[in-house]
Amino acid sequence: MSITEEEVFAQAVDNAGFLWCQRDSAARDPRYDLKGLAEVDGRLAAQLDLLGRGGPGASEMCAAAAVEGGAGEVFAALSLALVRRDQGDVARWIARGVEAPAIARGVVSAIGWAAPGLVVRDVLPALLDAKAPPAVRAIGIAASAAQRRDPGPALREALSAGEERSRARALKALGELGFVEGLDDARAALGAEDAAVRFWAAWSAALLGEARGVDVLLETAAGGGAFAERAAGVALRRLGAYAGARWLRGRGESAGAHRVAIAGVGALGDPALVPWLIERMSVPGLARRAGGALSMITGVDLVKEELEGAALEETGPSDDPDDEDVGPDPDDGLPWPDAAAVGRWWARRRGDFAAGRRYLWGREVDLEGLNEVLRRGNQPARAAAAIERCFLRPRLGVFEVRARGERQRAELGG
Repeated sequence: MSITEEEVFAQAVDNAGFLWCQRDSAARDPRYDLKGLAEVDGRLAAQLDLLGRGGPGASEMCAAAAVEGGAGEVFAALSLALVRRDQGDVARWIARGVEAPAIARGVVSAIGWAAPGLVVRDVLPALLDAKAPPAVRAIGIAASAAQRRDPGPALREALSAGEERSRARALKALGELGFVEGLDDARAALGAEDAAVRFWAAWSAALLGEARGVDVLLETAAGGGAFAERAAGVALRRLGAYAGARWLRGRGESAGAHRVAIAGVGALGDPALVPWLIERMSVPGLARRAGGALSMITGVDLVKEELEGAALEETGPSDDPDDEDVGPDPDDGLPWPDAAAVGRWWARRRGDFAAGRRYLWGREVDLEGLNEVLRRGNQPARAAAAIERCFLRPRLGVFEVRARGERQRAELGG
């Protein structure tokens, strides 16, 4: 049975939306490294190229899918519009992201994915214009950061804006872009009432060398909430082994406190704390996160080393229609460790690591090792290496481990 051209393009539309969602997850997934991310990119680029050759008919199919679909479909439609330099459609799909924050991720991703020549002159200036609404400028700042480009005066104006979404995004951009000159703005926001504004102010301040930023991150981590684990994952990288261990000992005994502590242990990177991690590998709600922290420190692949065990509990959204928890499993992609097997492995390998020193993905934390992790590590380790490298060279900013694989390889030199 022959397949019509219309069916080919319809399938390409579906594939493009699906592959963007896969890529969006892969950028944070421990099962992916730069090579794996680049392979997904290649498949996504092939679908977009096919749609680009399909003429108006393919574009209309893509647009119809974007009207009804989510961030992946809007990513595809906007990507095609950018290549065609169709300013009307570009504005149309950007407007979807302004109206729906869940769609904005696909909008920013499409602008970050595009060749700089397609967006720097025609798209970013309009998003960053002083007359643009705050929500539009927030997307413009995020898209500039994705391209690792200076947003210009819009960044300074957003830093002092009353609109919290724009201010939080601008504060995040300070660290991403290595704008040490913006430290005063970050310091001024450390006491903000809005949690996102306060967190991103502290995040950037810590990256750019401000000790008070670390203090606020530690307060955020200790207080729990949406930013707690991420705060611990940055702040503990700034503390020495002794100070970090002392802070960790002060955490509570709740599951939430232990998850934050596990994030902190993985960030601190001191192999002296590995036995504590192994103990948590027998606790259902902590086991996979503890295994991930062990890999973050030592670089061990639990699956390849046959250290994977049986699941300790069912995971993922419930089948109960009355259960409101329908979000993704936060530990998705992490294997279940076999605590006993890991304990035996550590008994053999602990001599390879010096207690009191800091390790990331099996390498001591220095510029050479961090660059190697950026080239070879899995995505969470690469994200951590990008943070650590920014600590050593703040003006470099944070290497974008979510960028197109081919661009990352070119920047890393292999």
